[in-house]
Amino acid sequence: MKNKIGLISGFMISVFVHFGILLFAFLFFKEQEPIQKELFHSISLNDYIVPQVEQKIEQSAAQIEPEKVIEKEQIVPKKVQPKPMPKNIKNSQIPKSSKAEQTAQNTPTNNATNNAPPKENLAQSLAKEQDKIAAQIYKIISAYIIKNYPKDALRRNQSGSVLVSFNYNSSGVSNAQILQSSNIKSLDKASLDAIEKTKHLFPKTNKNFAFTLPVRFAIK
Repeated sequence: MKNKIGLISGFMISVFVHFGILLFAFLFFKEQEPIQKELFHSISLNDYIVPQVEQKIEQSAAQIEPEKVIEKEQIVPKKVQPKPMPKNIKNSQIPKSSKAEQTAQNTPTNNATNNAPPKENLAQSLAKEQDKIAAQIYKIISAYIIKNYPKDALRRNQSGSVLVSFNYNSSGVSNAQILQSSNIKSLDKASLDAIEKTKHLFPKTNKNFAFTLPVRFAIK
């Protein structure tokens, strides 16, 4: 019985002792917590780093001297005053320009470029000349076709039109060819033969022309 009472009393004592220690520790840490909060709130990196950096920037900016602007000197040209003519010189002593020089100044210069016709007039004159020669060649070929109509086409009562082209200059006719056939061989051949037989009758020219003419075969 005494042993049980001793154990219980010992247990109660240990409980009170531990409880007291825990209570003391709790109160001690509770007092330390506001102090730590105050320390964390009062200490800031900006209070130590930023001012130092700003001071260094201000010092470096103060050390840099502003660039000196060098103004260019404006050079004012000096006015050259004409020398006064001497009063004692007579009018007869002043050399007069010759009549040939005066007439040369008064007469207008005749340049070849002023007399040359504009390009449009040249092109128009060439076109008119080409049309005139083409009309004469067409009459010459047509007259030849009437007299030399292909016999096979006459027997078969065949007619048609052939479109021919050729180059013409002072050397004569060249590159004669059929652009559009009549689908009748005798008529196509007769159109090229007509150019070859009558080319000596074409009007003379010293220019290069390219003609495209129709050769018509019709039985009247």
